[in-house]
Amino acid sequence: MTKQEYMNLLDELEIPISESTPKDDDMEKDIRIHLWEYNWEDNMASGQDYNTIVTYQTSIIASKPRHPKLLELKKKLNDKGYYPSIQHEYIAENRRIHSFFSIDILENIGDEENE
Repeated sequence: MTKQEYMNLLDELEIPISESTPKDDDMEKDIRIHLWEYNWEDNMASGQDYNTIVTYQTSIIASKPRHPKLLELKKKLNDKGYYPSIQHEYIAENRRIHSFFSIDILENIGDEENE
């Protein structure tokens, strides 16, 4: 999946999305998605249109477990052939559920003419 395809899929959820780690003032919202890259791996396969596999963490901060939008995101990913291992933790001080997973995205890093 390309970055644009992934962002389009997330946009379909119609909830706030931020390409950053969660900030304290975001914690009181009903649900919010944060994503950030944490690994780059050169894509060495010949004939590939993208030179890098970028691993993103996607974090969903929600007001309750199994939030309908989290379930919708899981279904959308499954429908596209992605089956991430989704982990969960309870954030006691904010009474929020943090669900998170990693996903590999195809991108061109350092190749500005193709971006």
